[in-house]
Amino acid sequence: MKLNAYIAHAGVCSRRKAAVLVKDGKVRLNGKIVIEPWIEISNDDRVLVNNRPVLTARFVYIVFNKPRGVTTTLEDKFAEKMVIDFIPQDLGRVYPVGRLDKDSRGLLILTNDGDLCHKLTHPRFEVEKEYDILIKGSVEEQTVKGLARGVIDGKEHLAVKSARIVPMGKGGTLIKAIICDGKKRHIRRLFERFGLEVKDLKRVRIGGLKLGDLKTGNFRVIERKKMYGFFPDLSLYPSRPCA
Repeated sequence: MKLNAYIAHAGVCSRRKAAVLVKDGKVRLNGKIVIEPWIEISNDDRVLVNNRPVLTARFVYIVFNKPRGVTTTLEDKFAEKMVIDFIPQDLGRVYPVGRLDKDSRGLLILTNDGDLCHKLTHPRFEVEKEYDILIKGSVEEQTVKGLARGVIDGKEHLAVKSARIVPMGKGGTLIKAIICDGKKRHIRRLFERFGLEVKDLKRVRIGGLKLGDLKTGNFRVIERKKMYGFFPDLSLYPSRPCA
């Protein structure tokens, strides 16, 4: 495993920040300072960050039903409520997988498995994320087709992999949409470009993992083998455990 990935897996910080720590000379490998974040390390190597040993431990996988108004990022010091506030500290240090903005709700994975996080969020792995989106008013089928073609917003191409209208009573239109990447406020920005007002945005599936009947604000811990089973097309087994 690469050094920066190992540090991230151990719950010290993100891979990017781990690379900075290494380049800044804050990391020792077997007693010597190293400045190459991508050096390969073995199970017998000893790693210290700021003179503190990086210890390995078990993987943790948490499925959480995020309420609206809760911030996903762990670095927003102005957030009134963060997802990590719902997770007991004895489960260890875990990180949200991907984005789910403050005003959105639904399925969120938290883990200390950096390989899983990377492969579920990188666009090239094309892991589906499905959303139930409540729109104010009616929506034309032609508009739904336009969502699949997408638009350029800034320098980013925003589109859905697929979208369909689900019949419902008065008061709005429900659209079930699937995306395979997760740019910042991806769906909200896309829908705004088509003049669609999003009243509610709920993520209900990531790959083969469904939100199901998990209540809002609740979580459940899933075993490693079961979690991998939701993503059979990906090679998710990392080379060593992390904290």
